[in-house]
Amino acid sequence: MEGTISFEWASVSTEAVLAVCAAIVLVMSAFTADRGGRWVSLFAMFAITVSLAVEIFVPAKPLSFGGMLGGKSIFGVFAIACALLTSLMSFQYFAKGARRKNEYFAIVMICTASLILFVRSLNLMAAFVALECATICLYILAAWSREKSSSMEAATKYLVISGVSGAMFLMGIAFIYGASLASGRHLLCFENFTSGLMHPMFLTGIIFVTGGVLFKVAAFPFQFWSPDVYQGAPTPSSAFFAVASKAAGIVFLGKICMSLDFASMGLTDLQNKAVLAMSIIAGATIIVGNLGGITQINVKRLLAFSGISNAGYMLILVTAILKYSALVEFFTPFLYFYLAAYMFANYALFFVVNSFQGYDDFDQSMSDYRGMIRKSPVMESTLVINLASLSGIPPTAGFFGKVLILIMAWNAHLYWLMGIMVAGSAVSIYYYFSWLRASLDTADGGERKLDANPSLYPTMVALSVATLILGIAILYFYGI
Repeated sequence: MEGTISFEWASVSTEAVLAVCAAIVLVMSAFTADRGGRWVSLFAMFAITVSLAVEIFVPAKPLSFGGMLGGKSIFGVFAIACALLTSLMSFQYFAKGARRKNEYFAIVMICTASLILFVRSLNLMAAFVALECATICLYILAAWSREKSSSMEAATKYLVISGVSGAMFLMGIAFIYGASLASGRHLLCFENFTSGLMHPMFLTGIIFVTGGVLFKVAAFPFQFWSPDVYQGAPTPSSAFFAVASKAAGIVFLGKICMSLDFASMGLTDLQNKAVLAMSIIAGATIIVGNLGGITQINVKRLLAFSGISNAGYMLILVTAILKYSALVEFFTPFLYFYLAAYMFANYALFFVVNSFQGYDDFDQSMSDYRGMIRKSPVMESTLVINLASLSGIPPTAGFFGKVLILIMAWNAHLYWLMGIMVAGSAVSIYYYFSWLRASLDTADGGERKLDANPSLYPTMVALSVATLILGIAILYFYGI
């Protein structure tokens, strides 16, 4: 029958593996006498690893499900890598007394599948369904330690903010659908976005959709929820919020901008206004993130403000392709290089944050890190390398990632954004190195005791080495 959508399940093989295995983990947990059975958790880790192999080696159609989904992208590998690192971190988290370990793995798997579908979506309604599924999972992950008031507070705030952002996204879809009826074209599909630029109703809808996504990436003026949620959520959940969720939003915004061709419609003035608006958002996000980080002594809140500023850096890439479509070919490699550097550094730091006694880290401060260099050289080295990467100190990957963004901004003539980025990076050195300075203090003045798991040291070392190798690799690649 004409108009019937064919269900090409092979095209969602990765997502299917994650969803089916998550269901199996839940069933196994329900029928296992020892609900904390380690072998169930190991099966979950194995399933995530299998999904990574499927994502890499099993091809998918460029278009499937009636054109609602695109082909596989690097983001699938990135998201599953985040799921693996979150799962590894959660072993230590649950070893410190937290409960319902196996179910946690299942929720991470479902959330990962949803984020992958969200980024692959070529239709706004499909994107909304996938995003809301991921949002529900993130809310559950934030509330996991529900016996702790800090976790419940974080979950409540995220639930309220997610409701607002989801309503904004859906309102945008409603406006765009109305413009579709007026134009006789299916404007919910990305391929038709350009033809909708002439419709005020479509433009209103795109603004709402963009605002809904900016909520998710904690960009200005929607960043206020991030520090509270990162602080109160379990540490593995905070890491997943900081990297996987933020990356999905940035990639999705990039897809929207790449779908808009202002020049073909003769809308140069509208393009300039859009570039100015996105530039202001990116610049304000960098400023708010870095100025907010200066005053922090709580390490999880500091990482939250760090995430806000890094969202601003990545929004510069989005602004660049919005201004010059010729730069689109550089957007994907530059963005994913930066995301890889950001992932290595953030997960390494969250592994360190997770290595203290007690699974409630909401009040962990810099003073707790005094004597770290004496107590754990591995963790101290992890702090030094990865804080340097986030600061943009060469030869770490973070430095080269920022250089690539500056190159993109230079070619897009976004000179004032370059100035804000350089100034923001300089300011960030202060609060990153405040944390580092506390850890280099040989006196043991911290109230918390370490509860490090030596079996996770290889992971910290691997992430730190990756932070260095990725930076050196780009030097070799370009023959510098």
